[in-house]
Amino acid sequence: MPGRLGWRAPDGAAAIVLSGPVSSGVWIGWHLDEDAGLLLAADVTLYAPDRLRAALGLAVGEGDPGTLLLRAWQRWGEGLLDRLDGDFALVVFDLRQRRAVAMTDPMGMRPLYYRADPSRGFAFASSPEALAAWSGQDPRIPESRLLEPLFDAEQLACFEPEMGGVARLAAAQVCMVDVQGVRHRRWWRPGQHDPGLRADDMAGWVEGVRWHLQEAVRKRVADGLRVGVQFSGGLDSSAVLALAHGVGTADRLQAFSVLDRGTPDCPETRAIEALLAKTGVPAVTVDVADMRAQAAQALQALAGLPRFVLGRSGFLALFERMAADAGVDVVMNGIDGDLLFFYEDLLERRVRAGDFPGALAQARRQDALGVMPWMEAELRRLRVSSRLPWRVREAVRDVRGWAAVAPRLRNAYLSKTAVARFGLQARMRAYLASLRKPRPPAAGLPTESLHGPITQDAIGRFELRARHFGVVMRCPFLDRALVEFAAWIPLELRLRDGHLKWILRKAVEDVMPAAVAWRGDKVHLGSHFDRVMLQPVLERLIRDFHGSGPAVASYVDREAVLRDARRWQAGELAAVWRLKMLLLLEHWLQHNADKVAFGR
Repeated sequence: MPGRLGWRAPDGAAAIVLSGPVSSGVWIGWHLDEDAGLLLAADVTLYAPDRLRAALGLAVGEGDPGTLLLRAWQRWGEGLLDRLDGDFALVVFDLRQRRAVAMTDPMGMRPLYYRADPSRGFAFASSPEALAAWSGQDPRIPESRLLEPLFDAEQLACFEPEMGGVARLAAAQVCMVDVQGVRHRRWWRPGQHDPGLRADDMAGWVEGVRWHLQEAVRKRVADGLRVGVQFSGGLDSSAVLALAHGVGTADRLQAFSVLDRGTPDCPETRAIEALLAKTGVPAVTVDVADMRAQAAQALQALAGLPRFVLGRSGFLALFERMAADAGVDVVMNGIDGDLLFFYEDLLERRVRAGDFPGALAQARRQDALGVMPWMEAELRRLRVSSRLPWRVREAVRDVRGWAAVAPRLRNAYLSKTAVARFGLQARMRAYLASLRKPRPPAAGLPTESLHGPITQDAIGRFELRARHFGVVMRCPFLDRALVEFAAWIPLELRLRDGHLKWILRKAVEDVMPAAVAWRGDKVHLGSHFDRVMLQPVLERLIRDFHGSGPAVASYVDREAVLRDARRWQAGELAAVWRLKMLLLLEHWLQHNADKVAFGR
């Protein structure tokens, strides 16, 4: 269903535009009730449509999602939001009252961009470029915003859209548009329903996590579509694959993984192969020891993306393209298990309570399990900082952040000329300010941070990239019911016996090898993939620096780039981490210079 759908009324206009093919796991369309004067536009996947049909008095299978949603709106109004289980962006137009109401799902899984223009009405779309083009604006990326991902500040687009007048409706938001203007309200927050378990009911909490996660996976594969799971040897994505295999998807489930068979006893490869052997799930694997053909395919996939930042994990773009070519409709992953089961300020609480020895023992056990020890050092810093008043701590944090602005820009290879020309120091400070958290306990329950800019930006990028390749992303760890339950999990069950996400490990240990469920030596192979994939781009960049200059020449410090290029070629993996985003930008600009509004 490529292209655009449009509608115009005498008193305004609306549009929803798609950037690529749509998976059969998504319903996008319109439903009009002329008698009631209502039009509903939806981009939606419903995970429990028959439950909604039953509440509406309809037969099983009766009515497409648009019909169900419009009838639900007519019966319950905004109350339908508490009855929906799914990923959605909805807009309802009341033609008689000249009013529009836009709504997004709890985790912002479906993007909704809008523009309220007094002369043209209320317009909306699933991408900012489509909306800008439809409303007569320049849909290209302003050159002044092009470089933000180089210093990890792409989340600024959540607060300051790149195209003037185009805004994104945040997760769990309702936007009302009428003659009085535009108004917003948040309709949901995590943790509104206490599950009623005692803090010391360990078995109850473990069983609750197991049930909710299994149900989240089951719902996302219940429509019979072909399912792909992007999985590493880590806990979160491995749990999704193991549970998906256990709910009757054996004939339509496929795994996608990066391996390294060239490194003897690679822990990531061992974990992946152990889970595949246990489940028997067929897998598409890329071996970084021999992946020239796949590297070329990945670069080709990245060249067509709407934004170069969407290639931050190049292997994901490759897998999504492979999945679409193989007829896979749905792709699942482990986002954001890390944040959902994060231990928050547990260590600081223990220090404040006078249990520094106990916290130190916990930190040392965790460091012994990990690849790069860090928790003990963090705990010792907390021993000092936790005694300071909150305002002093925030002031110290701000001073350190501001002092790090110039070095971070230099580490992104940006030249002084580019920094001054685009005001990048101010952009970096704005980014640091966006990360500021309220003082505890004003921050609310732990999962409140799932609505933070970093997570929301990541969700948006994953969805946009998947949709570009014609598959739909479904994230079991972002299931509303699971998030509700997880918000109440005691912090002591999140970090226990030296294990991060202890409760999740305990909940899924019976569906996967113990060596996977309880491993602590996670080293992702993405950087090794990037090294092979971007090697041709690096070589071309070096040649161009000795000739007419690469596409990024006007933005970067040439000597700093070439110094790290030599480190890359000498085998230093840290140089890959530092140079990756710059090389992705160079590769993307070579194919997409027409998508940038230079000079603006």
